[in-house]
Amino acid sequence: MAVLEALSKYRQDSYDNTPNVYVRPNKEKELDVLWQNFKLSQKNEKSPSVYLATGFVAGALVMLMLVGLVNLSNHGVSANDENQIFNPQRAKAQKEKLNLIPATTEGTAAVTAETKNEVYTVQNGDTLESILIRFYGGYSPAKATAVMQANNMANPNKLSIGQQLTIPMAE
Repeated sequence: MAVLEALSKYRQDSYDNTPNVYVRPNKEKELDVLWQNFKLSQKNEKSPSVYLATGFVAGALVMLMLVGLVNLSNHGVSANDENQIFNPQRAKAQKEKLNLIPATTEGTAAVTAETKNEVYTVQNGDTLESILIRFYGGYSPAKATAVMQANNMANPNKLSIGQQLTIPMAE
């Protein structure tokens, strides 16, 4: 009821005609009267000191928990035992005996003679360079000359499909 009386009072007021004075229209005065007891619900923001204190307390708690875990994990281990773990005298190098079995000279000579030469059958698309890369891992003129001499070849470009090439595997 009081609101209605205040509204009727504002409606009867006339505008002020004094110069350089702003007078609001009646509609705005009505809104002011209607919303005068309305309070905006604002979220109270916490100051940075609250966050700082919370972080400090949380850090202290975490450190206490870590110290407790370390102490519990070392439970039952004395300082003397700890020193023996890292004792360099316990890790002495011991001399070990080597058992060497001598190989026969005849057996090694036969094996080296077999491994010095390999036989390769030329296939479609093979070149002397591709064969050298396959057996030696790369091409060099000295290796090409050695393969040509082992096979009595005059021209490295004259290879026949099915031809048997002897590849010397000298070290």
